[in-house]
Amino acid sequence: MFDFSGVKIDKLMLHGVGNKFKEEEIIISQDCVNISDGPIYGLLGKYFFQQFKENEIYSFSHETDLCYNEVYQFTKLAFADISNFANSSQAIARHLYEVSTHPNIKRGELWVVYIKDAIFDENVYDAIGIFKSENKDAFIRINSNGNLYTLDWLQGINIDKLDKGCIIFNNQMEKGFQVLNIDTNRSVDTKYWTESFLGIQKCSTDYLKTKTLVEACKEFVKKDYIAEQSEKVVMLNNVINYINTVPQIKLDDFSVSVAEGAEYAEALMQHIADYAEMNECLNIESFSIDKAVIKKVKRNIKSYIKLDTEIEIKIKGTSNKSKQYLEKGYDDKKQMYYYKVYFNKEE
Repeated sequence: MFDFSGVKIDKLMLHGVGNKFKEEEIIISQDCVNISDGPIYGLLGKYFFQQFKENEIYSFSHETDLCYNEVYQFTKLAFADISNFANSSQAIARHLYEVSTHPNIKRGELWVVYIKDAIFDENVYDAIGIFKSENKDAFIRINSNGNLYTLDWLQGINIDKLDKGCIIFNNQMEKGFQVLNIDTNRSVDTKYWTESFLGIQKCSTDYLKTKTLVEACKEFVKKDYIAEQSEKVVMLNNVINYINTVPQIKLDDFSVSVAEGAEYAEALMQHIADYAEMNECLNIESFSIDKAVIKKVKRNIKSYIKLDTEIEIKIKGTSNKSKQYLEKGYDDKKQMYYYKVYFNKEE
């Protein structure tokens, strides 16, 4: 969906933003940072872009009107005329400072970057990146002078650990642009970055709907609707098989199919609808499957029963007919549960 392999970092402003609640200072830069050095340019590109792998799309919003969203307005000005970029980045830094009022919010550096040649849905756009570095790592530095080595250390930013960041594509301006967001510090300060600072909300894309559907099904099997673990595994297998084989989801047909007409099909459909509403995923009743989701979600689907005797039973079937080959019982003598497996031959 997006590709940053050929992007160009055109301008970069760097500001220091402290915690307003703790009366820490804010440092506003007046000029762009010189990034003409080749190695530094390459390291910055890796730091800014490599962690954006998720396809969830956001857009700017505001409860009253989009025009009242500060970051939206500042980026809109910069896109309209790049000569506004420095002033816009300074305004963005001041806005971040104003909302940094939770005691757990860390001070850090705010990077505001003007980007060219960013690819989104096979189209090329300008973009603006806003990144915040909060945590520093310690690094050991080796110094050599002839055959004499000495050691010292310094603190710096680990380019493999972006704390917070977003990339705003100059696309769909009237709808709040298309925005990627990342926050690796999922703690109490997450809300201030996404809601108080950026003011973004998830877009109900097919990617989000497909992901939400699978996540809702995973949560459903954890509840008490389905008693047997084998039935839970089979149902999740049915989910993956269904989204692998059909291009379009109709929620009522999907629920009956993966539950195989069982009595909990209606409960499943209601749970999916409630889960989607809770996660701000709209219009999930009918949508096209996003195949990019399937590979990711399959890794997190359990297709086996894990027992406390260091034995796992893998169920590959996508039908409750598989249950006729697997029986569960209780042995009074051993006072333990058991599974009985039927088969014709071993492989």
